[in-house]
Amino acid sequence: MKKWIWISVFVILIGATTGLVFSVYKMFDSDGGQKSVSSSNQAATKVDEFKEQTKKIGGVTYDLKLSQTPEESEVIEVMHHMTHQKVKADKKWGAKPMIPETINEIYEVVSKSDFARKEDLLAILERWKNGDFSQADDDHNYFWDYQNGTVGAAYGIMSEAEEKRFILNNFGKEFLPE
Repeated sequence: MKKWIWISVFVILIGATTGLVFSVYKMFDSDGGQKSVSSSNQAATKVDEFKEQTKKIGGVTYDLKLSQTPEESEVIEVMHHMTHQKVKADKKWGAKPMIPETINEIYEVVSKSDFARKEDLLAILERWKNGDFSQADDDHNYFWDYQNGTVGAAYGIMSEAEEKRFILNNFGKEFLPE
């Protein structure tokens, strides 16, 4: 019986010594042991941001709910909500799917309008029709500024994985691009 106690004590001492040596090594590592801490903090931050950017937000509908003769402000609100599928922002309210059908529907309305911002809106919609969303954050902020936004300016474009999760959370898998 004493033999097992000594073996157990020996194994514990070996484990403790190994842990101590590893800790000291990490402490004197070239980055002062901060690399693993900052990596895990960065990973946690990325996970938190992913969840924040892709969460379900209120006011999500497929129907654009435009009146028979929509006002410019109504169209801009819809386009603003469409950008939420593409952009990173601290706060987002409302979402409409950024799909060819909705883009074309808004394009038709704007092209037949006499809106003060018609040229700007058509330029944005042309990019979207061509699948170019590289300026979606700037587009979002254009609409946001027009609406006198104070919270929720876009600060980047979501990754493909973030956008897919946003679509699943807000519209359903039938809206995922093929």
